[in-house]
Amino acid sequence: MTELAHRPLLSVVVPFYNVGAYIGDCLESIRTQLLTDIEVILVDDGGSDNSIDVAREFVAKDDRFTLVSQENQGLGPARNTGTAHATGKYITFVDSDDLIAPRAYTSMVGSLEETGSAFAAGNAMRFSSHKGAYQSWTHRSPFRQTRIATTINKTPELMRDRMIWNKVYRRSFWDAGGYEFPAIRYEDYMVTLRAYLEAPAVDILSEHVYFWRDRESGDSITQQAARADNARDRYLSAAMVLDVLADHAASKDVRDRVHAYFVHIDLVALAESMVCVPEEDRGAAEQMALDLARKLDPTVTGETTRLARLVHRSLLDGDLPMVRHLARWRLSGDTRTFAKNLARHPRPQVVPTALGAVISRRKPQSPLKARRLKSKLTSAEWDEQSLKLEISTTIRRQIAERATVTGELMWGDTHHTAVPVTSKVEGNSIRITMVIDQATMRSFGEDWKMANVVLQLRIGTLKWRGQVRLDADLLPGIRQMSDGYWIQPRGIGWYLGLQRLKTPTVIDRVEIDGDTLRLYPAVGRLDTPISLRRPAPSPQLEFELNNGEAKVLASLLVEDDPADNLVTKVAERCLVQVLPTGMPPLWRYGKRSPDADPLPEWAQEYDEYVYLAGPPATTVIGDKLVTIGRGWYGMLVVRQQPLVAKAPTADAEDQPSELDQEDAELAEVGGDPSEGVLPPAAAPDQAEI
Repeated sequence: MTELAHRPLLSVVVPFYNVGAYIGDCLESIRTQLLTDIEVILVDDGGSDNSIDVAREFVAKDDRFTLVSQENQGLGPARNTGTAHATGKYITFVDSDDLIAPRAYTSMVGSLEETGSAFAAGNAMRFSSHKGAYQSWTHRSPFRQTRIATTINKTPELMRDRMIWNKVYRRSFWDAGGYEFPAIRYEDYMVTLRAYLEAPAVDILSEHVYFWRDRESGDSITQQAARADNARDRYLSAAMVLDVLADHAASKDVRDRVHAYFVHIDLVALAESMVCVPEEDRGAAEQMALDLARKLDPTVTGETTRLARLVHRSLLDGDLPMVRHLARWRLSGDTRTFAKNLARHPRPQVVPTALGAVISRRKPQSPLKARRLKSKLTSAEWDEQSLKLEISTTIRRQIAERATVTGELMWGDTHHTAVPVTSKVEGNSIRITMVIDQATMRSFGEDWKMANVVLQLRIGTLKWRGQVRLDADLLPGIRQMSDGYWIQPRGIGWYLGLQRLKTPTVIDRVEIDGDTLRLYPAVGRLDTPISLRRPAPSPQLEFELNNGEAKVLASLLVEDDPADNLVTKVAERCLVQVLPTGMPPLWRYGKRSPDADPLPEWAQEYDEYVYLAGPPATTVIGDKLVTIGRGWYGMLVVRQQPLVAKAPTADAEDQPSELDQEDAELAEVGGDPSEGVLPPAAAPDQAEI
């Protein structure tokens, strides 16, 4: 590697092949990274569309971009070419149809600079114009929480993280290991797993750093299963990964999880290829499935389906007809044909097991157990010191007309208090009015801090029960009760709840006059500045509550602060007061003895949320609609969003099912076949309220 007068901090390697529809957005997300000390190596892998023209435009306007061209060799060799041209202290890889969150490299490189770990990895979102953005199934478990300087043996669920592109590697670690990508599809996993096994420490960040495109025009799982070369590369990749596993001191937990993962995903995919590839290639597909089955431990059952385990068992028994039956059922979902085929199966003793593998086993609904009731908030407003809620629930009319509707507030698992409701049936829905007054809230006693709103329908012994789905735009302001406490309606998870606060800082109203934002405080810590809490490296914005008001230029609220979600372009930032910890809240630090070591610097202060009593205020700043109002958890926030609506972010109920996400992702974990030859973060609840 040639020494330069200035060695960039990070090298970004971007191979591309016929991605003209996507590469511009990808490169723009890299160009606008908040970490600016980067070089970008663009590797043209011999494509035939306009991708290279887009690449040349970026090279012409930004001298950090360099273009390298080669004849088509595939994604793995193209990455190797980019690596050979990279000179940075750290290195990362990007697929040319994806997007990088604006703080991705700031966060990962910053973590590595602080910890000295071999590499850092971050969480990923899936996205498409139809589905919006949603959590990647593959990354959900490994990146549920941040873990600094961990290892795969300490955190074995990291074996699910098969991809190369959500990571930043220390170049010295990369070179010392001699890492290279093979010239096949599914080229990531043998590199990433080996790196995890060899790294003395890795930093795992729960922050979403990568947006992984779900190509709506891409090959379906069935289409990919029908490609003999795809099946061959999947088998070769799995064999290479198992060799890596055998050559390293992986814990039994890691080993078992990798074997189970291959049974769950790759072995089933090879079984599908047995019935999809052209007739002349089916013998080879069957042999690859048999070989992989023999390499995998049949005693490992964790995180596998009954169908996957039966495919594995049938391959080991040489029962290829059963494997074909299961593969055809999985591709078609035709249970009737599957049952007819089983009736003619030469081994009748396995038929019950096969039926059990494909037929969902649902326990009968107990008449004594409540069914789930879905309802949503349609209106919320204060009437003096009573909270009036309008709620709509959808249910069949014949049930709605006979049902008795009741409401309650629920605190924990044991504290419940009834709330009076009135209801009116409207078609297949019930419009419910619930009034929560002070007497109802006082019935909880003096200790409650958070309560859920719950509805229940009853017909005899039959019950339907559920919480109320929240729309944060409907949240009313904070209100003080006669006992001196304050009540703020807010989200608890996806649902409506109430929070009880003792001494909050309350802003009476907000106004925007031209480019000036004014906040008029009512009560609270009026001698403590208010800070707009923004993720690094965006500067924190602080302003004083002087002479009964605080003023700030509205444009500063979003300056140098890009939205982290590149699909929706929406971001919320909390307004807080930074307070000294004093005696640490028990919820955060646990009990401390008087002679304990001093708190670390980061723990000597904490953020106290600020609340708004009046209505929100909205203004337009450039191409952004900026609102100063209430966030999901009720606190005062600054929300930015584009003037033109972007694709929605799928929530917990609207996003694709876990099975759908898994199917989509297992078909893509090795890269799209068109690449050359080759599915809200909760704020912590506060203690001092």
